Amino acid sequence: MRPMQYFLVTSFMIALSACQPEAQETDSVESPSTTQQTRYLYVATGVCYSGTGNTTYTAATASNIIFRVNLETGVYEGRVADFTKATEASGTTPVSITDYDSTRLMVLLEHTGQRRIELIEKKISGERQTFYNNTSTTAPMGILQSVGRFLTTAPDGFLLSRTTAIEKMDLGKSRRTGYGTSAWVNLPGGACAGTTVNITSLQTYPTTTTTAGYNIIYTHSMNASNATNNRIGVISGDTGWNGTTGCLDDQASVAATAYPTNSAYMGAFKRLAVSYAGTNASLQNSIHTYAVDDTATSNIISDTVNSYENPSVIYGASTMAWDETNGYLYVATGGSIATNFTTGNVPYNIEKFSYDPTTKKFTRANNTTFYPGNLETRCISSMFIGN
Repeated sequence: MRPMQYFLVTSFMIALSACQPEAQETDSVESPSTTQQTRYLYVATGVCYSGTGNTTYTAATASNIIFRVNLETGVYEGRVADFTKATEASGTTPVSITDYDSTRLMVLLEHTGQRRIELIEKKISGERQTFYNNTSTTAPMGILQSVGRFLTTAPDGFLLSRTTAIEKMDLGKSRRTGYGTSAWVNLPGGACAGTTVNITSLQTYPTTTTTAGYNIIYTHSMNASNATNNRIGVISGDTGWNGTTGCLDDQASVAATAYPTNSAYMGAFKRLAVSYAGTNASLQNSIHTYAVDDTATSNIISDTVNSYENPSVIYGASTMAWDETNGYLYVATGGSIATNFTTGNVPYNIEKFSYDPTTKKFTRANNTTFYPGNLETRCISSMFIGN
């Protein structure tokens, strides 16, 4: 090759290579979409409980939908399910939702004669399928034969509050009984005696003290001024209530007219948050936390702390969700201090709180409402955090 030709070709190749991105830099950059997954707060609006003395929405007047909110931005993303459509039986209302797997959520639907549990895709207008119902003559007797309140998963199955009892299904959908043909927890005795009126929430916590690897914590409202039976109970994950044993511990309400409406187990801190609600008096609208000793078989609950009380922010709290990943508590609460939320169609707000493990106190995030109420938040019956 002649010198001038060589010079021109070489110059062209150098210029061309200078225009290309460096391979090393390209390989070191990851797309955020492949490393981060959007997380959501899933919200069910239906029949709920906001403490005795407060009137809230019925199955006929509740919003009766499930929607989701971007957990990072607080932006509404749409309805996952709508139970107000003409294809639904009038009065069908979602009372409890929980995570089922990476693609589906599980919902407990209340409707006399048509109570059921459904699986719904985690997407806008997700596909629905019946998981369990009580219309079949072969269905285990009892599980959905009275008003449903709360649904949650356990390592070995599912737990469901029937207002007056706690039912358990194994992973094969077979009913587990505590004794005879009774529910897993039915008419418990010992320290748990009397908690058979309104079981408002269920939680599990991991422990090595049982073969099942967990125990059950429940909240109970007497629906009357009774600090003894407005309380928290702990039940063995191995036996439920077997007729003579199974109640491991209890904790009375913080006041006779403070009604436990919901709970959230904060695993990172081994503490239980409980929302109390009632009319506007001291301690009636507060969030208390309790230490949970996961190595004990008695005296499990201790160290009661009033972690947040401000009725202008939290009044008539109906449900909560704890974000174990980022350490935030989300609380659904009445939109004003009013003993009748249906007067004026008062919606429910969602508040967000950070937690300080040193002071054991909650602080309202950004000192503002995370998700203001609207026509779709009457009343917020259940929430959970998922993908």
